[in-house]
Amino acid sequence: MIRLISGAAAAILLALVLVLATRDIDDGLGANSPLVGQLVPAIVGTDFAGRTFDVDEHKNSWVLVNFFASWCVPCIREHPELDEWSRRHEFDGIVISVPFGDTEKDARKFFTDYGGDWPVLMDTDALWAVAFGVLRPPESFLAAPGGTVVARWQGAITADAVDEVMASVELEAFGS
Repeated sequence: MIRLISGAAAAILLALVLVLATRDIDDGLGANSPLVGQLVPAIVGTDFAGRTFDVDEHKNSWVLVNFFASWCVPCIREHPELDEWSRRHEFDGIVISVPFGDTEKDARKFFTDYGGDWPVLMDTDALWAVAFGVLRPPESFLAAPGGTVVARWQGAITADAVDEVMASVELEAFGS
């Protein structure tokens, strides 16, 4: 009887892990967040390249904050999209990656393996994850110029989905 219950519990756990690991790419605005409409929480630290980073120094740009993990399959799938968005917005935006539930060693290897030249900052006390209300990777937040969070995504994102939100925010701000 105990073996049957243990086997059933293991099967349920495996199914849950598979569902979380293979989630589809999010279209962008399906995730509600109390942060939308608020100023982006403070993110200050030293990135993997040894540079000091302060999100407040980027208030005139679009800021895409991405919580990821090296072991997260959707994070691996979305990484080329983050790279594409970073290239498209070289002059008006920045990606910030924050490892979630990961080690610095594994996060560094992730960026060595998959590339990306934007700031990666360790959230050693999970203060940023709590401030953003992150549940599981990948999760991303977009702050408009001025620092207001305008969108949250749970699950992998695409560069096009982020650009669509940006265009919508710009249209709303400046009219048609």
